[in-house]
Amino acid sequence: MATGRGREPLAWAAAALLGAAALGVAVRAAAADVRGAERAPSAPYATSAGCQACHPDHDASWRRTFHRTMTQQATPASVVGDFSGREYRALGVTSRFLRQDDRFFIETLDGQGAMRRHEVARTVGSRRFQQYLTREGDRYLRLPLAWNIEERRWLHLGAGFLDPDGTDFNRHRSLWDGNCIFCHNTGPQPGYDWERSRFDSRVEELGIACEACHGPGSSHADRNRNPVRRYWLHFTGEADGTIVTPTRLSPARSVQVCGHCHGQRLPHPSERIRQFMSEGDPFRPGDDLGTYTQPLKVDSSLPGVDVTARFWKDGTPRLTAYEYQGLLMSKDFKGGAEGGLTCGHCHRMHEGDPKGMLPPEMRGPAACASCHADLVARAAEHSGHRAGGSGTDCYACHLPKITYGLLGMHPTHRIQDPEPSRAWRYQMPEACTLCHTDRSARWAAESWSRMFKKPVPEDLPEETVAESLRALLGGDVVQRAAAAESLGDERSYAEDPRARLWAVPFLAVAMERDSYPAVRHLAERSARRVIARAAARWPELEAQARSTPDFDPMDEPARRAAVAGWYRRLWEGLDRGRLPRPDASVPLDERLLPVASVIDRLGRTAPEPAVSIGE
Repeated sequence: MATGRGREPLAWAAAALLGAAALGVAVRAAAADVRGAERAPSAPYATSAGCQACHPDHDASWRRTFHRTMTQQATPASVVGDFSGREYRALGVTSRFLRQDDRFFIETLDGQGAMRRHEVARTVGSRRFQQYLTREGDRYLRLPLAWNIEERRWLHLGAGFLDPDGTDFNRHRSLWDGNCIFCHNTGPQPGYDWERSRFDSRVEELGIACEACHGPGSSHADRNRNPVRRYWLHFTGEADGTIVTPTRLSPARSVQVCGHCHGQRLPHPSERIRQFMSEGDPFRPGDDLGTYTQPLKVDSSLPGVDVTARFWKDGTPRLTAYEYQGLLMSKDFKGGAEGGLTCGHCHRMHEGDPKGMLPPEMRGPAACASCHADLVARAAEHSGHRAGGSGTDCYACHLPKITYGLLGMHPTHRIQDPEPSRAWRYQMPEACTLCHTDRSARWAAESWSRMFKKPVPEDLPEETVAESLRALLGGDVVQRAAAAESLGDERSYAEDPRARLWAVPFLAVAMERDSYPAVRHLAERSARRVIARAAARWPELEAQARSTPDFDPMDEPARRAAVAGWYRRLWEGLDRGRLPRPDASVPLDERLLPVASVIDRLGRTAPEPAVSIGE
């Protein structure tokens, strides 16, 4: 006779079967839910706090980035500038930077030209510069003064952007709600009332957070509260349609996620600007960016703005924030076709160095090896340069530093072949003479033709002076900036860093005579770098390298001239007979002093307008 104890195994077996059946139903339901799920672009935002619980590793890696701290409320933790009562004088205005408990103030000109104390409400930037917003009525205004994080000093934004001397002090006092809000935050909504001419701006999250790249996440979070659904995704690796993963998008849509902010654009059609200003940008990751905007190009029309000044004459962007346009022009992009280059090939949003979001290997030839393994393997033969030297650096030749942004020249994102004829045909820098700074554009063209067995161009320039000096002294403002930077770029040095000391007196000319503070700044920085690196091999220079005078590119002309004179005297006082002599294209006399007549001949005298960067 069966007992209750004997029935227990049967009960457990039945329960197990029922549980397995129920689990099977749950798994099938989860699988069907995953496979049928679609993203909801109009869903509410979850914010990074809503993402953190399920994605702690991604949250931690994002928190290391400068995306996270792009825009912040002004607090003792976020403000990095010196607000200890410091004074800074620029363009005839002495501003003061003050702190009272946990509040920060800048005493400077207001919009009507009167001195006033502005309370800092928000900060913008945390890597190179930090800019400051104040609240006036219904809007936030960016003040024209910023803290240079790398050099730990105050500067006027006219010295960081491309403004000539004499520019109005408040040129860069600008509206945040209708401009900066779009790319420096997540889920921006200017909330402009066209009838009342008032802003009621808000963002889903200050800074560039998860949903700027992955789209609104509340629907994704709600659906994945089901643990079976989460485990199904984890073990199968299937895509979850409730959220956007940029690396799973087509190449064209993937680069649009980045190009949305890293490529200045215009509403399309133009009447859509009313929607942008009232409701915000309708683009969501995964959308076709071209539905809402068109990238700004050299032939675009923008009322009141010389758009052509933002591009080299062949259409290549020459300012940062146009990386998307550069990639679109690269043959490696292949029009967004499968297998074409995307931003994610080199950049990683959750790994690598936050400065550029690049893993270490992607800063060298390994970045190119996955597509061009054969060329990388025989880089010396391919480039005609010594193996292991800067001449075999793919970046130096194919992504030269011809793009200006915030007191620095950056690699172009238009991948191109190094062709020296660009230097005179399109009035732009080119790779060869950015490294071979003591050589002329004519030499570069002839050498390139000989090396690659190409016909020598018929339109060779007559100028025989080193291209870096021709550009530094006589080019347009971005050419001059590129030349100033290249003369201090370590990549273009010979084995002996003393070989670049010849550049110091020419950089001193730019420090004193150039009409743009940004170029003067780059020239002085390069001169300082050249001396510091040479001092490592020449002990006689150590004292000078430690005692270079402070240089403010917006200082009074007499003070700038005094610092430039210090650099000239340093060169004149060296035992120049012990130094490697540069090519004859560098205009030095028999005593290795700059030839004044050549400097005067090359010097630019025509006035130039400010380059509207579009910030």
